[in-house]
Amino acid sequence: MGIFQIVIFGILAMVLALLIKNYNSALAMLVSLGAGVLIFIAILPLLAEALGFARYLGELADGAGQYTSLALRVIGVAYIAEFGTSVCNDANETAIAAKIDLAARVIILILAFPVIIDIVRIVTGLLP
Repeated sequence: MGIFQIVIFGILAMVLALLIKNYNSALAMLVSLGAGVLIFIAILPLLAEALGFARYLGELADGAGQYTSLALRVIGVAYIAEFGTSVCNDANETAIAAKIDLAARVIILILAFPVIIDIVRIVTGLLP
């Protein structure tokens, strides 16, 4: 599925959700959520290809494979959190969206600990 099909599908889903919203806001939110999930499923093959390419680049860079893996995990957390916060914001649940955003930031910080440790080791190794 190309970007034009995805955009057209998204616009149609948005119009449908707006039309339904006047009658049943919960159903409109489900239409919006369903559209988001279907779009995500449509791009899964592209994501798999991008992940494969990133892993290949990590293998080419001797010793940097662990950083490539870490970067992919951070990007994954960020994308999943963005999807969740968008769904919550669409449902006017900004407090829940903020908590998802906070959780993602904490998880990304924890994922970054190995890099921070490596940086501290390098810096302390340079000191006399």
